[in-house]
Amino acid sequence: MHTFNKYLRVAVYMWILGSALNCAGSSLWGMKKAFTTRSCVWQLNKKAFIPPLDELSVCIDLKRKLSTSEWTAFDYKGPGQQHTELGLAGNMGNVIASLFGKKWTVAYDMPINVWHRVCLTWSTHNRLFQVIINNAVFDFPLNETSPRFLAANGTLSLGMSHHFVGGSIDFETGKNFMGDMSLFRMWREQMNKQQLDACSCVDGNIVTWREQDWDYQCPPIPDDSFICESSKYKIQMNTAITRNINNDYTEKDIQEIVLIWLKHVFPQKISVHSVFVSNLREVPWIGPQTGTGLAGQNMEEIQGTIKSPIKTQWFDSVVFVKVIPSSDVNETVSMIQSLLIPIFLYNDNKILLKTNPASINILSVAVFPNVTSNPALTTVGPISPSTNITISGTRTSIQTKAMGNICLIASGLISKRDFGDVFYRVYLNLTMSGSITDPQNTVQQWLQQTLGQCNMDVWNLVIKGAPKYITTFQVQAMAPVNVTATEWLIFELLTQGYTNDNISISVPSGEVKISHIDPGFCPEETMVTVYGIYAWPEMTAQSEYTMGCERGNKLATRFCKLNGATDRAEWDHPDMSKCIRTVSDFNDLENITVTADNSADIVDMIKDLLNEQNNLSGAQLDIVLEKLSDVTEIGILTTDLSSDITKIISDICYMKNSSTQTNKILSITDTMGDRTVFKGNAHNMTAPSLALQLINPDTSQFHGLTFEVSSLLNDSTPEILFDSNFAVHPDTGTLAFISLPPAIESFFPGATPRVQFHFYGKENFFEDPTADMKLNSYVVSASVTNATVSHLEIPVMVILRHLLNKEDHNIVKCVYWDFNKNNEKGGWNDTGCETVTSNATHTSCSCDHLTHFGVLLDISKTPISAKDERILTIISYLGSGISSIFLGVTLLTYVAFEEVRRDYPSKILINLSIALLGLNMLFLMNSWLASFNSSAICITVAAFLHYFFLATFTWMGLGAINMYLALVKVFNSYVSSYILKFCALGWGLPLLVVSLVLAIDMNSYGTSLSRAHLQESNAFCWFNNDVAFYVTVVSFVILVMVCNLCVFVVVLVQIRKMRVNKPSSSRKGFLHDLRVVASLTFLLGLTWILTFVAWGPAKTPLLYLFSLLNSLQGFFIFLFYCLMKDNVRKQWRIHLCCGRFRQSEYSDWSRSVTQGAKAKGGLQVSTPSMKSDTTSERKSSDTSNSGTGLSGVFLAQDGKL
Repeated sequence: MHTFNKYLRVAVYMWILGSALNCAGSSLWGMKKAFTTRSCVWQLNKKAFIPPLDELSVCIDLKRKLSTSEWTAFDYKGPGQQHTELGLAGNMGNVIASLFGKKWTVAYDMPINVWHRVCLTWSTHNRLFQVIINNAVFDFPLNETSPRFLAANGTLSLGMSHHFVGGSIDFETGKNFMGDMSLFRMWREQMNKQQLDACSCVDGNIVTWREQDWDYQCPPIPDDSFICESSKYKIQMNTAITRNINNDYTEKDIQEIVLIWLKHVFPQKISVHSVFVSNLREVPWIGPQTGTGLAGQNMEEIQGTIKSPIKTQWFDSVVFVKVIPSSDVNETVSMIQSLLIPIFLYNDNKILLKTNPASINILSVAVFPNVTSNPALTTVGPISPSTNITISGTRTSIQTKAMGNICLIASGLISKRDFGDVFYRVYLNLTMSGSITDPQNTVQQWLQQTLGQCNMDVWNLVIKGAPKYITTFQVQAMAPVNVTATEWLIFELLTQGYTNDNISISVPSGEVKISHIDPGFCPEETMVTVYGIYAWPEMTAQSEYTMGCERGNKLATRFCKLNGATDRAEWDHPDMSKCIRTVSDFNDLENITVTADNSADIVDMIKDLLNEQNNLSGAQLDIVLEKLSDVTEIGILTTDLSSDITKIISDICYMKNSSTQTNKILSITDTMGDRTVFKGNAHNMTAPSLALQLINPDTSQFHGLTFEVSSLLNDSTPEILFDSNFAVHPDTGTLAFISLPPAIESFFPGATPRVQFHFYGKENFFEDPTADMKLNSYVVSASVTNATVSHLEIPVMVILRHLLNKEDHNIVKCVYWDFNKNNEKGGWNDTGCETVTSNATHTSCSCDHLTHFGVLLDISKTPISAKDERILTIISYLGSGISSIFLGVTLLTYVAFEEVRRDYPSKILINLSIALLGLNMLFLMNSWLASFNSSAICITVAAFLHYFFLATFTWMGLGAINMYLALVKVFNSYVSSYILKFCALGWGLPLLVVSLVLAIDMNSYGTSLSRAHLQESNAFCWFNNDVAFYVTVVSFVILVMVCNLCVFVVVLVQIRKMRVNKPSSSRKGFLHDLRVVASLTFLLGLTWILTFVAWGPAKTPLLYLFSLLNSLQGFFIFLFYCLMKDNVRKQWRIHLCCGRFRQSEYSDWSRSVTQGAKAKGGLQVSTPSMKSDTTSERKSSDTSNSGTGLSGVFLAQDGKL
């Protein structure tokens, strides 16, 4: 019983307080206070209570009429305080603003006889105190030790300062304000200048510009020049409804009657926005100025109007009206008040409405409350308690009944309430003892049970420390409530604490701070999403709005939540998971406006579109990149969202036309790296051929940073790592390496810097049409967010692996991507970068700035593309196989038939065919033999391949020498053991060269790459030593080619002379000459010259021609020296054919040849010093041609070509 009486006393106190605070009064809008004497005092009425505020805004209009050295506009002090808690004053042309006893001086001179609006705003949340004078804004940050609440229930004076002497107020008259004042208002929230401008004609919600808020000695006076217009008003009033005793009406019925009444009495310019009716009761409202209120009305008059027995009830109502056009506030308030006072009769005088004039309270407001067709609002339920924490049912029945009654009594007695949910911020320190396993849930349940019985919910509870817990949370009091009275109700309920057998909770009354917060509204918002266009209306905090999906019959919902940190209403992400997407192509995507809420949906849609369409047109790519750019700049970049964007960028880099948008794509990845939110100090995102490493370095222990890409996985996804130190040399085999020196720290923009590294694994993505060199590495970059790093004394070290192995004669250059080149399209620039070292596989660079780095290789010396190289490889293998077959046929023919190998050229041809066959066979088997991974086998194979290569060229050179001796040096050209010496030279010289290489450095031979492309190389046994290769192969080939080319030219000149001297030979025609030239070209190996002239644009076509002709050299030898030779075909017909195709062997062959030679005057070689056998053989060789002219001396001794 004692507990119930205690709560009852609280309810009675709140009823008295609510009645006193809600008395009506006349508006002071359009009126000013003229401070013309020093004895004029305006003071805040004691009934106007200022609660402990954690943020506020105060505005006052001033017009100085006398220029005094010091003046005071207003002065607010807490109970018993001597310092100014909040105030505004002036001194010698300066404005002085005071907060918590500290003064800030603003150099702003306010001219006299001009109206000035001065506003002070403050919030404990952002620790910012603002002084706004007309259009000028002055910011003053507060330190962390400044008070968190404005002292409550203090004294406020206008026009002069005051202090306390012996507990009473003493006004200081030496610093009076001499001039006019108006529109002093105070709000319980901090507003910026734009919000204050919007509230220029809106009354305060803590202190208003109304008579009941002020005590004064000199009354206000009208000022016609001071007009303020508003169109939105809030009307609070207490009304009696008198009707037949047998008719019972609910609050909803009375709400409809009130709406009819207002529409009847209001003129057309005043429209009713909404009506709220509550607290229907039998007890009349008793105002402090009217005694019994309606109880003192002349009931006889009413009884005379309504003849049957009557019943009178009282109710509270809040009405929101709109006045169009806007008009002066003072005039509008007076007009509305006059319209509400007369008695209204309804339904043939069966119902009478009468408003107590003293209860009418009319305020101009900034916004209307949210009203829907269904006034019931869906709310999110409070946090569910843990199953192992239970305190429900532990409160005694007396306590529970007492708390229930106190809430019921308070609800019935407090009138003049706000008809919308009211929110509060509560700070308190509490102590808990007992069996506590989860303090968070225990406090949550206690608060919800304690306040929930009075129709309140608890939100966003934060609790820290133990056993004395620092606690803060928000309270939502369900409508209708009285703001000030509910603050005290919360205070009384919380300070009662809680005790049972298991736990005890105590809250000292001096450690509770409660402040009313106005979260405002979630604004009207139209969203263009992948699910269609949705217009979300203005909603109150902790309410949910539902609308039908644009496509389908499901619902989309969106919750307007109360932010636990800012105390403001804000939209949560809409739930459209049940809706069907309306966007299906790039044109639909282009029409969508990117917002923070729909960013993830847009990224999902882009992924779906790219899955359906691999390659994009230029316009489609522009749309995708534009939307991705908007997402990275506007969206909330979680790690998941950034990972999705990374995968999309990776897909785009593989598209053919992506290189036209390089700058745009690089900007997107940079912005994404800057704005991605992640936990910890580092986060990475990888996709095929793309990687991002984000690092938030510790500035207290910064020793540099190193980023490295070690390899690419099977799907081309990079394997990355980083180290928090500066390094100069990476591990071997790295694809990309970049190291930042410690000096980078000096460029960090703040206490929480971010460094990001990027790796791009598609070199074709970076195309510079103006560059005469080609990118020969992947691209790696580094950057510091919001900083430009340049002119470093200790350079950044960059090491990149070549995509194509560099030869010794190749030129490489370290470069960076310059966004400004090529008319802002980007290109390569080498300014600030130097090449430190470069070998066959890697190049090391040093640069004095941060950006995107790469290595260029001279295009003219760069191997062709991988695609062309694969085709050339196939051609080489097929040609070598075909040549091997036909070389074998050629050898069998010349070995089997003695008649075709009697002369020197045939014997030279046999040796050349053997060397070329060995070269082709080893070339075909090389990769297979190299696959055994045996060093000995590979060295052996490489040595034999080198040997047969040199032998081939040696025999081609010997063939040229033989041709020269036979054709040019016809006389006195006897050489003893001619073929034997040729064989010793043809097979011995290559053996000598190979032996020297093996003796000097056996490891010059080994495994190398058959193709230089980085990711598609095959093992091949050949040279490892470039010096040995150039000395023993390149120089040897050049020497032979020069000699053969000289012989070729001499032979052609000689043939030409002989054709001129012998006109009969010219009848053979052009085709014969062409066959002669072609046969000599392949026999002398002149097609190898193509590899030395394959430069520039003609490089690829010439390499195709080179591969085709040289790989088929054996086939062409068979074609010209077997298939097209008469004596070879004759031997085939004699020995290989049967029947009518077989040719009989006859013995006059040599005789006919001799006769033919004599008849044609063939050239005889007179060599009397030769031995007989040698002479006859050489003579036969030189005179065995039949009708071929001089060219037959070497080419076709046995018949015509």
